[in-house]
Amino acid sequence: MNILSISQIRAAEKDAVSNGIFSFKDLMQNAAKGAFEYLNERIIDGIENICIVCGNGNNGGDGLVLAKMLKDSGNNVSLVFPNGLPKTEPATEFLSLTEEINVINSIPLKCDILIDALFGIGFNRPLDEYGNSIIDKMNRCDAFKVALDVPSGVNGDGEFAEKAFYADLTLTFIALKPCFVLPKTNDFCGKVNVIDIGITASEYSFKTTERPQKSRKNKNSHKGTFGTVLTVTGSYGMCGASILSSKSALVSGVGIVKSFVCDKNYSAFTSAVPEAVTIPCETFISGAPMIPDRQLISEIGSADSLLLGCGLGTSNEAKDIVKRVLEFTNIPTVIDADGINIVSENIELLKKMKVPKIITPHPKEMARLCKTTVSEIEKNRVEIAKRVAINTNSVVVLKGANTIIASPDGEIFFNMTGNIGLATGGSGDVLAGMITARLCLGELPLTAAKNAVWLHGYAADRLLKKYTFEGILPSDIIAELKTI
Repeated sequence: MNILSISQIRAAEKDAVSNGIFSFKDLMQNAAKGAFEYLNERIIDGIENICIVCGNGNNGGDGLVLAKMLKDSGNNVSLVFPNGLPKTEPATEFLSLTEEINVINSIPLKCDILIDALFGIGFNRPLDEYGNSIIDKMNRCDAFKVALDVPSGVNGDGEFAEKAFYADLTLTFIALKPCFVLPKTNDFCGKVNVIDIGITASEYSFKTTERPQKSRKNKNSHKGTFGTVLTVTGSYGMCGASILSSKSALVSGVGIVKSFVCDKNYSAFTSAVPEAVTIPCETFISGAPMIPDRQLISEIGSADSLLLGCGLGTSNEAKDIVKRVLEFTNIPTVIDADGINIVSENIELLKKMKVPKIITPHPKEMARLCKTTVSEIEKNRVEIAKRVAINTNSVVVLKGANTIIASPDGEIFFNMTGNIGLATGGSGDVLAGMITARLCLGELPLTAAKNAVWLHGYAADRLLKKYTFEGILPSDIIAELKTI
């Protein structure tokens, strides 16, 4: 799915009108009809009181048409005009439709559904004191809250939302907007559903990840058919990272997982992942695994993809391992966690790699890599992910809400699956193993990253049917992957 900036939305609307496909009045009617059909099918069964807060622009016009449709279908509807009646030409034409609908003077303290049709995508400046008071009243209303297009107070391009309407559901038109995926604004948007109003756009800013297609596997296959993943992970005390990443690779369909395991972790690892092939090695005093060059080169030579860094630590010995792996690897490589932390001390190590590579930082790891702060990363997620991907010729998976996947050619994808149940130590290890597995199975780096991130989030979303946010563990994600 495409994500369009507000200027791209405006251009698409203007093109449709100038080409005679629609009038602006038609667009408003289509938007209201789409919103009505969604609400009628999913939300308003058994609902008694619906209040629509209308602004004086085209978003208010959408609200007027929707009010008429809801009223005609037997709902008890009321209207509020806190900024006065609509003033735009298409919106004023719909005022006559609502003559029989009750108009109230203030936003109610309680109703069944409160619909926000106040500002829409035209909002481009902070609210004044009066606007703040209106939003406060809307947020205090005890109701299921629905926003039309974007929640009022939210800038559609995702640039700001100092105070805004907290929607439970946003019914947006034509396409997703940046505000639904960027951290400054997406908390206000709730669940988002795109309403098709008949307009297509020729340009877009970003894309979203999509559900992967299931691959066909031949009946006459064996474990060698599905490749070998090699993991260089897990210092002493961080065996869980090795376990989670190896298990997630196994349940993602690879034939063999080989894991370097330091002797102090051996019993725990083999008990938890008996399906993996272990490559035992001694343990440095620092806790890092002691891997000789000859053995490392040999195992890389027999593998199809490599995972480096999960729980490896940042000791001098761990730094040496990372440098040697990056020097020796000739297979697609995923660099996660401490692998990124170590590379951040000398990013040239990453730039010199000739093999396909994916890095999977969370914001703090990205801040180390870019020599900046987490705050700066969160303010500029798109720009920074894109810059790092281009400069290092890597696919970048910048984790977080609506994880960003950036390609070396500068294309940006947002992931729309997942929930805060993933905000638990070990979730990233599971994702890293999944990505490495998909590389092993022959997917291109960008495809492997997009598909794994989507499935990782989708598994977490399915788990919400069984558990609370707090109850979801990374091991639950692995178990859920077996059922998808």
